[in-house]
Amino acid sequence: FWLSAGASGWLLLSLSAETMALIVNVTAAIRRIRAANPLIMCITNRVTPQRVADVLLAAGASPAMIENPEEVPSFAVISSAVYCNLGLHESQMASLAALRHLLKEETPPIIVDPVAYGATPFRTTQMNEYLSHNKVAAIKGNAAEIISLSGEDGGGKGVDSAAVTSTAIEPARVLAKQRAAIISVTGDTDIIVSADGKRTCRVVGDAPMMAKVTGTGCALGGIVAAGISTSADDPYMGAVGAHALFTAAAMKALEMDETKGPGSLSITFLDALAELAENPEDVHQHVDIEELM
Repeated sequence: FWLSAGASGWLLLSLSAETMALIVNVTAAIRRIRAANPLIMCITNRVTPQRVADVLLAAGASPAMIENPEEVPSFAVISSAVYCNLGLHESQMASLAALRHLLKEETPPIIVDPVAYGATPFRTTQMNEYLSHNKVAAIKGNAAEIISLSGEDGGGKGVDSAAVTSTAIEPARVLAKQRAAIISVTGDTDIIVSADGKRTCRVVGDAPMMAKVTGTGCALGGIVAAGISTSADDPYMGAVGAHALFTAAAMKALEMDETKGPGSLSITFLDALAELAENPEDVHQHVDIEELM
């Protein structure tokens, strides 16, 4: 049994031992972000830096929006993790290239977001080249991006994906083994697969209006980087905690009277995220978290 503070008082919920253990581990992973205050270096799309920075701050991390290629290598080595959005505008490509010489050195975890992979031959070629030269800790993408990266046809056309995440579970497991990286699939539900492909978790909580707020996908990538960097003993659980926190904040924000549309959601989401980051034991009240066989 699990004792939970609900809107109408204390609720006694019947949960399996496995689910209880998962909730405890997720709560601990979220709590570690605020406790450690990790420095997350971000190379992100030019339309999203403020959103990513605001969300990282609300979660308890410290963002560093580094773009100058001359500074990227030296800043990367002092960061807790590096989040790379592969939007591929010119200055971003130069910054990504600057990371390559770190391959033989001790580097922080690199989390990659392969934006619109498969949409154009140029984009596909550049991302394949980047992944072939960089050991990444995690890849976060929508279902179409992850399916395409695994070698199947994901039918992706951009940052929005028509594919549902359930179709990406097996491709995500294949990709995890191919890249020895944690795979995060975002969409109607979120799927997280461990780097060995043996563990899979689903975070359930669909908030379609979030797609109308620019930069939320990039912001989630930043929190995944923070979660992985502060859960060195189990980075997979750090990623699960990041997804749970982010999704719970979206669901909580949608329940607020102040949320009228995408504009107000962008504000209430940050407030909800900050509140849940301070009280991670409440996250499971807003999302369902389950491990899949």
